[in-house]
Amino acid sequence: MKSRAIAHSVPAAALRAAAGALLLAASAAAHAQAPGKVRFVLDWALQGPQAPFLLPHDNGCYRKAGLDVVTDRGFGSGDTVTKVASGGYDVGFADINAMIEYNARHPESKLISFFMIYDGAALSIITRKDTGITKPADLAGKTVAAPPGDASRRLFPVLAKANGLDPAKVNWINVSPELRESMLARKNADAISGASFTGYMGVRAAGVPADQVVVMRYPEYGASLYGSALVATPAFLSAHAGQAAALVGCVAQGFFQSASDPQSAIDALLKREKLTDRKVETERMQLSLDWSVLTPWVRQHGMGVIDPQRLEKSLRDVAAALDIPVPPAAEVYTERYLPARATLMPGAK
Repeated sequence: MKSRAIAHSVPAAALRAAAGALLLAASAAAHAQAPGKVRFVLDWALQGPQAPFLLPHDNGCYRKAGLDVVTDRGFGSGDTVTKVASGGYDVGFADINAMIEYNARHPESKLISFFMIYDGAALSIITRKDTGITKPADLAGKTVAAPPGDASRRLFPVLAKANGLDPAKVNWINVSPELRESMLARKNADAISGASFTGYMGVRAAGVPADQVVVMRYPEYGASLYGSALVATPAFLSAHAGQAAALVGCVAQGFFQSASDPQSAIDALLKREKLTDRKVETERMQLSLDWSVLTPWVRQHGMGVIDPQRLEKSLRDVAAALDIPVPPAAEVYTERYLPARATLMPGAK
């Protein structure tokens, strides 16, 4: 597995400076429009990767920006997308690919993403070193365990195509999410698919030593799909533009603070989840920052800023894998609610 050093390569002082600038930007955005309550649902349970979303509650960013935000745990991106589309929540943090599929199946209630957070999708295939699998092409003839709805499994054709692998040559085993990592640890499967940082930590917890875990992350093997983002209905964004921009500023600030001061994020998590294992969730959060958030692209261009050509290719690949029409990029992502780009740079001063 590759070194987890991306987030540490950004100076802490620069990250703190960026956080301060974002807080000011969020305040200015909020004052441009009367604030109100924002119902915000995450993608999963409150763990390390979700901790940065709790910091704006703790550090006062939401309060200073004039926002009254309620942040709830999620139960998977698909569930989050449905809840936002139905009006149960105003904003969600969800896999953009799940949103794309939902939009194709429900054109009457489409969502749009407005702040890309996981520049590198958290999609992966995880295996043990003793299987001899070191690259995606080695999966031919092997068994991979995953729930049928797992995002990495459903988008596996994108990875296979990028690596010259016939996806039909991979044998999939249906397994419930809670048994996936133990299947790999007990050698009942050659590999599993799942979210990279969650799967890696789960396999280790199931008894596979860290130096025996092999994580093949889709972005490292030619499948550079975008990952999870803030999503909402176009109607909500249009009616609450100031709130959306302020929310983006505070969330970005929370991620920068998490990178420069990880323990403050875990402290915020512990206030919500008393049984949190500080060591485990600190590492899980750091993996999410290194692998998905503070990527080389983000360090150069800023959080939430996308590569239009990459997005277009991603949309074509996802549409082919899910057998849906290719959606127009303008209906999938908008940068309209981003603060000034300088405030989104991890190295901003």
